[in-house]
Amino acid sequence: MTPLLRLSRAAHLAVAFTAFFGDVRSSAAERPVFQLTVQTQEPGAAFSDTMHGVFFEDINYAGDGGLYAELLQNRSFEHPAAMHAWAAVGDGVKTEVLHDDGVHPNNASYCRVTTAEAGAGLANTGFDGVQVAKGATYRASLHVRGAGGAKVSVTLKDRDGQTVGEASLGEAPATWGRLEATLTADRDAAACTLVVEFDRSGAYDLDVVSLFPVDTFRGRPNGLRKDLAELVAGMKPSFIRFPGGCIVEGRDLGNAYRWKDTVGPIWERRQNDNLWANRESPQYQQTYGLGFFEFFQFCEDIGAEAVPIVNCGMACQARGGAPAAMEDLGPWLQDALDLVEFANGPITSPWGKVRAEMGHPEPFGMKLLGVGNEQWQEGYFERYLVFHAALKQRHPEIQIVSSSGPHPNDENYQYAWKRFREGVPTDVVDEHYYRAPQWFLANSGRYDRYDRRGPKVFAGEFAAHDVGRASTLRAAIAEAAFMTGLWRNAEVVTMASYAPLFARQGNVQWAPDLIWFDNARSYGTPSYYVQAMYGENVPDKVLPVELDASMVPPTAFAGRVGVGTWNTQAEFKDVVVTQGDKLLFTSGASLDGWELHGGKWEVVDGALRQTSEEENVRAFVGDPGWTDYSVRLKARKLAGREGFLVSFASTNPLATSWWNLGGWANTEHGLEAPEIPQARTPGQIETGRWYDIRIDVAKDAVTCFLDGKQVQQSCLEPVPAVFSAAGLDEESGEYVVAVVNPGDTPQPGLVRIDKGPTGARRAQTLCLTSASPLDKNSLDEPRLVAPVDAEVTFNNGVLEHDFPACSLTILRAPSR
Repeated sequence: MTPLLRLSRAAHLAVAFTAFFGDVRSSAAERPVFQLTVQTQEPGAAFSDTMHGVFFEDINYAGDGGLYAELLQNRSFEHPAAMHAWAAVGDGVKTEVLHDDGVHPNNASYCRVTTAEAGAGLANTGFDGVQVAKGATYRASLHVRGAGGAKVSVTLKDRDGQTVGEASLGEAPATWGRLEATLTADRDAAACTLVVEFDRSGAYDLDVVSLFPVDTFRGRPNGLRKDLAELVAGMKPSFIRFPGGCIVEGRDLGNAYRWKDTVGPIWERRQNDNLWANRESPQYQQTYGLGFFEFFQFCEDIGAEAVPIVNCGMACQARGGAPAAMEDLGPWLQDALDLVEFANGPITSPWGKVRAEMGHPEPFGMKLLGVGNEQWQEGYFERYLVFHAALKQRHPEIQIVSSSGPHPNDENYQYAWKRFREGVPTDVVDEHYYRAPQWFLANSGRYDRYDRRGPKVFAGEFAAHDVGRASTLRAAIAEAAFMTGLWRNAEVVTMASYAPLFARQGNVQWAPDLIWFDNARSYGTPSYYVQAMYGENVPDKVLPVELDASMVPPTAFAGRVGVGTWNTQAEFKDVVVTQGDKLLFTSGASLDGWELHGGKWEVVDGALRQTSEEENVRAFVGDPGWTDYSVRLKARKLAGREGFLVSFASTNPLATSWWNLGGWANTEHGLEAPEIPQARTPGQIETGRWYDIRIDVAKDAVTCFLDGKQVQQSCLEPVPAVFSAAGLDEESGEYVVAVVNPGDTPQPGLVRIDKGPTGARRAQTLCLTSASPLDKNSLDEPRLVAPVDAEVTFNNGVLEHDFPACSLTILRAPSR
């Protein structure tokens, strides 16, 4: 099938321009550098109702401490560090976390507080302190038991110990009981604590101590943080994929996300530690207060389809131990079937009754269900087919989303698509790609040649990873260019979502992210605005676009060389860099000339030895201007999880420009650089063995050899100077045109609506750009990069317009 976008050489521009536009231009000097024709008489496929959405995963404290509005941390004492975020208040207070006779078997832990005086108790510091606003009302609640009829009160205190708000909850009952009250803050205050106090000495049991703003999104009692939910709603997402990707599967099956743990009263929900715990957040927990009911409710509130993902009996990317045996798959399959009942069943069904008891007797009307995440191997397909058969038999109305693995075009991905072509049934295939901006520019035509008769595609997780994983305008515009290909191929691509969605400042396991926040503030990145601009302007029908524009040659590979490790100890020797017959560098018996970034380096018997098992340890040497060279060395793994890194063409130590040997838990070799598509192939590095490594760096290609055998190669390709897609909004009667200029100079262009209305017609533009492609938003400058709207005029269907450097422009022009 012919793609709806056709690119031609710049030499064709003058002829085409004259043929189409005659004397519209005033002089040759003012000739636009590109022309774009929207072919209104040849409408293409209809856009799906789920074209642009969002993907939620509890990473970067996106759930607890983020979208979930609970202000206290470790409210149920289920944290591995039992008293995490808690401290005794008063003299002689004793605390003990117990696990017998708790509020509920799923929430077994509670704290026994023994006080020797009135006014003593416990204080919770929340997430980096509790932030309150003057005049705002907060709902405090807790479960308590204790003899003697002591009165229980809660007090908000600022960092100086001064009272900000307080309330009496009533008397502590002799058996477990829940108390609740509201309190109002008398001033703005950050870093508060919530203090639970008893008016007489004694022993008291506490559990599920909670503090919520009353003003949550839609005012729901167990609700969402309002500003964050509003930012999501502001993107006009047509779906929400939840509760995550790898977090669904867990690091092993014992850590897997089980949706049944997340429904019912919050004190009956079984908590779980978070897959995304790292050194900065070693005990990252999920209270599951934000559970499947709340996700379905949020979808309903903002008019988005729910796209839950269920575990198919496999851990994250099959790395977390053995999957569930086929004969033991029953409980996992039953979870999926019961989920459909919870979402759509009548209140007379067991799980429909649970939904109704939570306050929603009407079905949620779920239409889509994902089975597995980032799985691709035969073990996945064996299990997936069982799920598919059972779900389609019981619920043929449900569309099933399957996985193709996390790395586009690698061997695993190709195997997955081979299975789909061979007849593995699916409605939608989920594809993921985290790549450098250049990859997104080079892959705008990714779906132009996909089989129109095959499964539909869900671009389920994607983000451009710029230098240092920064959320720059440059990254966002690369994503925008890629998304023109999604629009042009709406017949194939029916869903798309950026990932991850949220990041809490100071608690980041992964970047870049769409929305950032702290306790009081939040902002959208430039990528957020790209997603919002596309989401708010989805047309109904694709319109073909003919684009005559030049191709931009790639920037040549140039830069230093380096060696490094990731969670691994290794040593390197005989490092030699040559440029033809010229010797540029040879390693010696010292670290002189090497720029070190982390780790523990020394020279032992002529080898550079690195003995730390930190992440991303590297050492660089050479000239940033080096080009057309070869680097040769020997490397040996001493201990640790992975292999070694050999950097090339490096001009910035924060940028990933390397050959990663034995990466991804020593399962693959990966060729990675900002300018190239990431290439990965299966491979391992043995401990104690010396390997011969050679990387040839040409101006437009990198070729990698291991022990004399070529393993990987990547070449730079020119990309278009301008990207575009268009469609018809039938309801508003407007043509919608997306134009992306990823370059560093403005692009004067001429946009023609073929067979468009005559005369002068005003049109609306929405443009995202900034002074520098490296600009990014922040808590202090949340809208440094934000879209600006304006009016333009089409004359007889023609618009001459300067499209700014590094910009996305959405044009809405009248069709009549």
